[in-house]
Order: sequence, then C-alpha cells, then structure tokens
Amino acid sequence: MLQIIAAAIQFEPKLLEVHENLGTAVQLTHEAAAKGAAVIVLPELCISGYTLQSPSEAMGCAQTRDGYQTQAFMKIAENHNCHIVLGYVELREGNLYNSAVTIGPRGVEGNVQKHNLWANDYLWATPSEQINPCVVTRAGRLGTLICRDSMNNYRNSYKFYNEGHRFYKKGSVDTVALLTNWSGDYGYPDSCWVDLAEQTSANVIVSNRVGKERDLNFKGGSCVIDKNRKIWSNGSSFTEAAVVGGMVLL
Repeated sequence: MLQIIAAAIQFEPKLLEVHENLGTAVQLTHEAAAKGAAVIVLPELCISGYTLQSPSEAMGCAQTRDGYQTQAFMKIAENHNCHIVLGYVELREGNLYNSAVTIGPRGVEGNVQKHNLWANDYLWATPSEQINPCVVTRAGRLGTLICRDSMNNYRNSYKFYNEGHRFYKKGSVDTVALLTNWSGDYGYPDSCWVDLAEQTSANVIVSNRVGKERDLNFKGGSCVIDKNRKIWSNGSSFTEAAVVGGMVLL
C-alpha cells in the first residue's frame, strides 16, 4: 500500500478582500508544497469570502477559471509537481458559480461548480448542471466536492436527476477534495465527512475556513481522512490558520 502526503489549508478570508486573501492562500500553499504535499486543498470561496449578498458583490470577486487568481498558483504546482484545489467565484457565459479549480503541473486540469446551494449561495450563484470531473494526480484519481455537495448526490431539481445517482460512485475515485464553509456549531470531524469516505471508499481531504463573517461563524477543524477512516487532524478546537497534513492511501 502506497502512502502519499496530502494537505488541507484553513485560514480566515476577509470578505471582498480578494488580493489580501490571495496572498494568504498562496503563502500557505507554498508551505504545504514545500512539505511535500501531492494534493493541497483550500477552503470554499477562500478568495472572496463566503457571505456574498448580491451578484454585484460576487462579480467584484469573480474570475474565469484560468484567471489571475488561478494563475497565482501555477508555478507552485509546476515546481513542486503537485495539485492544488482552490475555491473561487467563477464567471462563465454570463453566470456566476461557486466553483473550485484544480491546478496541476500542466495548468488547469479540472473545474467543479457547486450543485447543491446553501445560505448566501442563493443570493448570487447559479446551481451547476455540469458533471463532476476526475483528475489523475500523485494521490490517484481525484474528485472534488463543494460543501453541501458532500451528500454526494444531485439536488431534486437537477435536470438529469436520478435518485440513485452519485457524484462519485464507490471505487470511482481514490481521493476526494472537499472544500467547505462548515458551521461552527458541531464537533469535528463532522460525521458527514466520514460518511463520504465510507460511501466512496476514498480518502477525503477536508478544507474548512475559520473565523466570523457577517452573521456566520466557522470553526475550521480541517482534516485528512484516509479510506480506512484514520483521521489526521489537530482536533475539534483547532481554529487557527494553518496547514493540516496527513497521509492518503493508494
């Protein structure tokens, strides 16, 4: 059995402060890559902040999937032969999406848009109708899910909804990147994260932000859960900005 280093990054993005958040994210990603992480996962909407209240606020933070925010991570991925999964506001064909781009040694290698919206998402984001991709990495076949999509199923209103359909079927991926803005009201790791590892028989890298934003609180608790449910974490009370490392199994 092969063991590969993975990393979940957590920090407190400042709402609408795109350039400051980008600088923090790049710095922490450099640290994770230098420590040998093959896959590095950052929080949902970590460049914009989460509690966007209108399309105009979201538009002020938006980029295309290969825009300047993505470009800032390209050299890290190339120089360290790693994959970086980054949460951002995506502008595509006139619509705004809560998205996550996967950046690898060859540039943009995948992009996911959130299907199951939650809370502030409904104020600006379009629910996705796209299929979630799988990217080949040093940590095996990598899938990506965003927060509420951790239920691993499409919403009832999805154009091609099928009750038995899953974003990732058991055995279809080796590792799942889960980018979240998970509430601070529960213990960590959340049972939903462990359930996802069991449903997919995959490693799960969970990146959750910390801090308070408008009327929401985020606790962090980022962790790496291997396919045997071993949990690499700094514990339920871990609320500081940091890189959380762990091993994924292949």
